[in-house]
Parts: sequence; structure tokens; C-alpha cells
Amino acid sequence: MATEDETEKPETKRHATTFLVASNRALTNALDELGFDQADDRVIDYEGRLAFMTCSHDPDCDDLFALISELASRGESWELVTRIDGEGREVMFNSLARHRPVEAVETELAEDTVPPEDGKIPVHDLETKAGTEKLRADLGKLDPAALFVSVSSNAEGVVMARIVHRGSRRTITLATGRDEASIRSVIREILPTVMFDLAMKPPR
Repeated sequence: MATEDETEKPETKRHATTFLVASNRALTNALDELGFDQADDRVIDYEGRLAFMTCSHDPDCDDLFALISELASRGESWELVTRIDGEGREVMFNSLARHRPVEAVETELAEDTVPPEDGKIPVHDLETKAGTEKLRADLGKLDPAALFVSVSSNAEGVVMARIVHRGSRRTITLATGRDEASIRSVIREILPTVMFDLAMKPPR
């Protein structure tokens, strides 16, 4: 009979997001060579560079590895940045690049990455037709160049997109959905050129 110490702990699956980060030129050339759609919603802005995003909600990582192979064959520099969500605001950030050691930081999300709970900002449920149409009406007349979309998930697995004005950093509206891919797809349909953002490094 197993003792208490020998009893295996139940497996806990965590939500994980990984960015393949490279220069705009390098990643754009690799995407073009492999025939990716120019409006692929997995390509996002990351601190002045481009990143290709995959996460636990995606079915596989085939496209990510294809891009890594293409970048490597061209002799380009690239970096893998991973965020693993824990309980509540707990989060682990990992970074892997060719010319530096592996890094891992366990911390908490900064306050501005936590969705507001005061009810003052409209929240649209993209799992419903009404929520999608209301978001379309709210965003349809806005300039995508003046906005970015910050995506996060909470301990209950709810994914939230925060549509933010670049200049003022003011949150205009919020949208919830079952996963990042579905949220990105809906928002990119409304704002084809908007860039996405995700907290992928420890708070300073």
C-alpha cells in the first residue's frame, strides 16, 4: 500500500503560450516562403519585432516548427518566449535564445494585465452572435492603427481581449471567448490590420 509520500499528485494542466520572435524582415520572409496568409492572426507585434504565436488551445505546433526550420536554414536569429499561467495571477515566463542561457522567472501578473471588474467597460461575449455584432458595431468605425489588442486568460480558463487605444492606453472595450484563436479570428475580421499584444515578460 502506497504511503502518503508515495501517492502521486494529480496532474495539473496549465495554459501555455509561446512566441517565436524574430526581426520583421526575417519573420516576414519566412512566412512568405512557406506560403502563410499575410493576414494570419497568429502574427503579432512584440516590442518592435514580429512574433508568431501558438498556445495550448491550438491543435499542434507544426507551423511553429516549420518557421523555426525556415529561419534556421536562412541563418537568422530567433527567440522562443513562453508564458505559463498558474493559479490566479501566478505566471511563469521562459526565454530561450541562441546566444544566452535559458531564463525562467516565476512572478505575478501586473495589475494592468488583470481584466477590470468594475463593470464600467463593456464586455462582449464572442461565443454569441449578439456579442459579436455589438463588438463589430463598437469597433467598425475605429482606426486599427490607433489600437492594439491585449489578450489574457484567467484561472478559470476564460480568455479576454482588451482593445486599447495606443496613445492614451485607455481600454475601449473587452471581449471574451473560448480561446485565443477564436478571439483573434473575430477581431481580425473586424479590424484586419490591428496588432495583438500579450504580456510575455516579467513585470519590471
